[in-house]
Amino acid sequence: MQELFSGNLAPITDTIGFLRCDAARATRAFLDWQGGIQAKRGVTLVESRPQGDLGEVLQALLPLTSVERRRYLFVPTHSEWVTFWDNGHEGTDAFSAVSHLAEVLACDALRMTYVPEEGGGDRLPATVMEIFAPHKTDFLNILRAVSASFDGSKWAFSADGEVQPFEDVARYSERSIKKRFTGPLLETYLKALGIAAFDEGFYKTGEGSAVLLEKQGPIAPASRTFGLARG
Repeated sequence: MQELFSGNLAPITDTIGFLRCDAARATRAFLDWQGGIQAKRGVTLVESRPQGDLGEVLQALLPLTSVERRRYLFVPTHSEWVTFWDNGHEGTDAFSAVSHLAEVLACDALRMTYVPEEGGGDRLPATVMEIFAPHKTDFLNILRAVSASFDGSKWAFSADGEVQPFEDVARYSERSIKKRFTGPLLETYLKALGIAAFDEGFYKTGEGSAVLLEKQGPIAPASRTFGLARG
């Protein structure tokens, strides 16, 4: 299987957050949460509606930044899920945003990461799925987390939380760690939840449906800007 846009928009497309709720509610909850925090440092969040297809809309996040994320994007889909992205130079920090918003909005949420072993360039390969509940669980509000990742020297696999009905748990006993949770298996799991993450047509960007929130005001002094991984 291929990455979204064949990896040409990485690291933006490496990690995607999902919220099972209306896009307008998700955006408003994020603004209510971050607005007060950012105002204390003289920063405001300005809303705009990027136009174009998904590729063009995602590029509204550029330039990518280190230290501090400056742009956040909500893109609805042709389903009950809305997606969350930001302009972090190593990819979206979906965990912080969607895990928090899941509780605030009382909805399910999910984070997925996929970086293939081949063709990933300097990016470390990883396949990750984290499902967040609208309530506290044994650990924060993580309902289920499955991952296979490479840290530069070795592969590691983990599976924690409540096993979901669609999981092929027999795969987790594969002798090869990296084969225990692969891209195609992640894709199968996501489709079971109504998410076609690797299909560009799954995302709804027409008629200004995507919302970009951009910080205006002071920026962290050590922050640097970056382009795409293949840029």
